[in-house]
Amino acid sequence: MSSSGILIFINLNQISCTCTSNMVLKLRELLIKQVAINLPYFSYESCQCLTADQRERILRWLASHDCLSTPTIPHITRNLLSIPLYSLEFYKCNQLTNNMLIEIGKASHFSRLKSLIIHQCNQVQDSGIRAITKGQLSLEYVALRKLTNLTNAGLDGIHSAFLKEIDFRWNDKIQDHGIFVVVSNNLNLRSIRLVNCHGLTGQSVIHVAQNLADKLEVLDIEGLKVLDAEVFLNLVDYCPNIRSLNLFGILNLDADGLFTLFVRSTRMIQINLSYTTCFLQEPVADYICCLPLSLVDLCLSGTQVYSTNILVRALTRLQHLEHLRLNGLATISDDALEKVLSVIGGRLKTLEMNGYITVGSLTDRSVDHIVSHCTSLEQLSLNLLSFTSTLDSLYNLFSSSTRALKLHTISLSSFRNINEQILWCLVENCLNIRLLELSGIPSVNDALISSLRHCKNLSHLNIKGCKQITDQSICDLLGVCRFISLVLSGCFQLTDKSILAMAHTQPFLEEIYISGCIRISPAAVRYLQDNTIRRLYIDHKIPNALPDALMARNLDTGLFEQV
Repeated sequence: MSSSGILIFINLNQISCTCTSNMVLKLRELLIKQVAINLPYFSYESCQCLTADQRERILRWLASHDCLSTPTIPHITRNLLSIPLYSLEFYKCNQLTNNMLIEIGKASHFSRLKSLIIHQCNQVQDSGIRAITKGQLSLEYVALRKLTNLTNAGLDGIHSAFLKEIDFRWNDKIQDHGIFVVVSNNLNLRSIRLVNCHGLTGQSVIHVAQNLADKLEVLDIEGLKVLDAEVFLNLVDYCPNIRSLNLFGILNLDADGLFTLFVRSTRMIQINLSYTTCFLQEPVADYICCLPLSLVDLCLSGTQVYSTNILVRALTRLQHLEHLRLNGLATISDDALEKVLSVIGGRLKTLEMNGYITVGSLTDRSVDHIVSHCTSLEQLSLNLLSFTSTLDSLYNLFSSSTRALKLHTISLSSFRNINEQILWCLVENCLNIRLLELSGIPSVNDALISSLRHCKNLSHLNIKGCKQITDQSICDLLGVCRFISLVLSGCFQLTDKSILAMAHTQPFLEEIYISGCIRISPAAVRYLQDNTIRRLYIDHKIPNALPDALMARNLDTGLFEQV
């Protein structure tokens, strides 16, 4: 590529007023790809026209498409790191090594990062993390996730007065002392995410509470094994401003300590108590009735509560609640749900009631209560509520233009007996829908899915197991919607025609599930992977697939056939 390509790249914003946004976007991303591929052939002078944002995009493209190698690092440091960058992201890049990070860290202008993300890069170890974080005094966000070789020793270089959030989820080798070092060196932290760091104990939470005190606002410690009374006392005594707490799956919670937290937390707006068991027996079961009155978002999915009456009392107290997730609770019933929703339903924006086929406690009566009382819903999820429900009551929800236009997330998977009229009412009236799940519904067909082309904000679609779906309806949507996630597993009539259309229209696609789609070839999937901006997650398991089979159009018949 000549230097004129760079000039086009740089002046792209100047011509945006004469083109549609989609046209400009595709051209911009195409040029980023071409500059990334041809980076070794550009001179230092020609790359000086690139802005910091463009350089960050080029580096992210290289990492996302496995184009990092030892020979390319000198070109990256010379052509991309000659001015300060503010964001760096390596996502599932197994080519990334410690030596690469060390060389990047040595770049003369590489010292003004605000955001650093390194996710599941299996070759990265402590020395690489230390090299890339050393001297980064402007960091505001650090995410080091799923790094199997990261230990306490890799964390001592993180030191920034501006650091507000850290995300260290799924790092089994990080221990309490490592967290102590990080919080001691970064006393302005507001958000701590330590999901499934199985080497940590409650002592790490005490370190966080005592060092950050009233600055701590968000604490995510899902998967921790034990939280005793001392941990809760430290949170209560030192962290009065905590507003979000995730205790998902912590089986050994000290009930008295949790009660103290409930009573003394006045600013808590979000709490996740999913799959906890401390409310299963009396007298501590009543503690759930002391949940902070300030709560706006509550998740009790799979939580075992002693009785239905206690659950109803607990929920009807929460006069500010807007987001409620009650997936798979054995203690809920049609009558109990009506008692709850008659009090708080009018304020709810999110309601999740998934997985009740396992307990068999809810029927279409619950759907009636939801439609009657929840007049402000924006997100509704009823996956696996019941195999026998027809969901007829949803017609009143979807046919109301005011209520339908509020909805942006709808999940209705596995309703085998759903009234087809309900589905048509949904696609015709819920025009602001962003996420739609209709998996396992036999009546979902091409005509219905094609009608979604009026829903231009649709970015997540799940129609797994909808066997009537063909290339026709998928291609109808691809020209209109900008997808991030597509779940098409079991749609066995799909061919490479859909995949090739995605390659040309969906640069922002991040995940696609097409297992069981036997007419889609691995070669076409690889082509799609090469044309997305970020790394594309692909789930494509098919029996007896030819590894290099490709679908192509037969010029005589106009049909796509395997060649």
